[in-house]
Amino acid sequence: RTLKRQKKIQEWEQRIKLLYQKYPRLAEIDRLYKQMAMDLALLGLGKNRMDMSAEELEQALNSLREEKKRILESQGISEKVFEVWWDCPKCQDLGYLSPGVKCSCLLKEEEESRLSRSGLAPEQRKQTFENFSLHYYAEPQKYKAILETCRTFAYRVSAGEKVPNLVLTGPVGTGKTHLSSAIANHVLAAGKAVLYIKIVRLLDLLREVKFQDKDFDNDLWQYITQVDLLIIDDLGTETLTDFAGEQILNILDERINYHLPFVLNTNLSPTELDAHYELRLVDRITGTSKFLVFSGDSIRQRKFIQLNAQE
Repeated sequence: RTLKRQKKIQEWEQRIKLLYQKYPRLAEIDRLYKQMAMDLALLGLGKNRMDMSAEELEQALNSLREEKKRILESQGISEKVFEVWWDCPKCQDLGYLSPGVKCSCLLKEEEESRLSRSGLAPEQRKQTFENFSLHYYAEPQKYKAILETCRTFAYRVSAGEKVPNLVLTGPVGTGKTHLSSAIANHVLAAGKAVLYIKIVRLLDLLREVKFQDKDFDNDLWQYITQVDLLIIDDLGTETLTDFAGEQILNILDERINYHLPFVLNTNLSPTELDAHYELRLVDRITGTSKFLVFSGDSIRQRKFIQLNAQE
């Protein structure tokens, strides 16, 4: 923001310089106006640099203002040409209205930054608790309870409370992504940072940077382990190498140690999780998390069939 303000001021200075070069009388008017305004102020303090009364100085200042206005109007130039063209006039691009009080432009900028770094796809940004429909489920009461559990989790994370982690487990297309996206959107709206990422992408990123740029690796690791809420999607679809198992274990360990929440989405059942991962990792998950078990046919396919039938 400091560099941005400096650029705006430099642009303003260059604009005024070119204006004065083209219309020298405007430069003369501004010089005289500043001089007379100073003389008027000094006169109020009992000092007089010019042999003019306060009334005469006021008249002269008015005359200069009128002449300047006529020149600008005759050339079709807005009086705003003499202003710095801030992106946000309220705070003059400082980002703060007063010490510690953020301007709406900075709040919006921070919100956009959190959203852009969240990993949520455009369609996921539309998925909320409010538009999660129970209509397609054969057991609506079961999923109403799951919905309320996810909503409560999001509220508590937004409030900065310690909360058990969530594991959303079940077949493809049963609503896990919608609810985890709704959690993410709620927490983001509360002003906290979220990272929503598929396990394969997460491991690819860590693998890619681990042997290339140590500083970037540290920054990435810091963000993954310290972000307010981490949501890992498609757990269990990764190729389970020693590297993968170690990274997943270390990430969850870090977040557990700092009491930072996570959500895991997986197609594996609790029993399959036990068989798929080593005991140390399963213990970290089951010992800190609440399991929400989804079942049944794909809701996504059912919606598609119903919508096409209506057409």
